[in-house]
Amino acid sequence: MSIVTVEVESIHGAVNEQRLIFYRAQDHLGVWHSYGPVVTVDPDFDIEAHKAVVSVSIQRFLEEQEFDISLEAF
Repeated sequence: MSIVTVEVESIHGAVNEQRLIFYRAQDHLGVWHSYGPVVTVDPDFDIEAHKAVVSVSIQRFLEEQEFDISLEAF
């Protein structure tokens, strides 16, 4: 399972206050997966750079799910 793209789905809040950032990622099969909220109060939080973290997190989650499903087959 691999992640092809990550997008910012929505941002709620103000830059100098608490913000909730929601992402979505598309896997190689074309399925979209939601991620978030990522909560920050840091006005310097790099929303675009955090896409790499989201990609890795979702990929690991999907790999764990796939592994769990394969164990159930036994």
